[in-house]
Amino acid sequence: MMFENDMYIAIELLVACGLIVLALLAFWPALKAYRKGRDFIKWYLFGLFVFPAALIASFIIKDERDE
Repeated sequence: MMFENDMYIAIELLVACGLIVLALLAFWPALKAYRKGRDFIKWYLFGLFVFPAALIASFIIKDERDE
């Protein structure tokens, strides 16, 4: 009984830490896109839900400030 409770607590802690790391990583593509003149909030949400695609897209997009 005791082992099962400890296992669930460990899994919950691991999931919580993973979500925190993902939330912090989502800043990377959002900041990169913001520096290119894009909306930070939209890119943060994009990075939060689809991080790999957002990271690649943030490097590919053109700078809107030059146009």
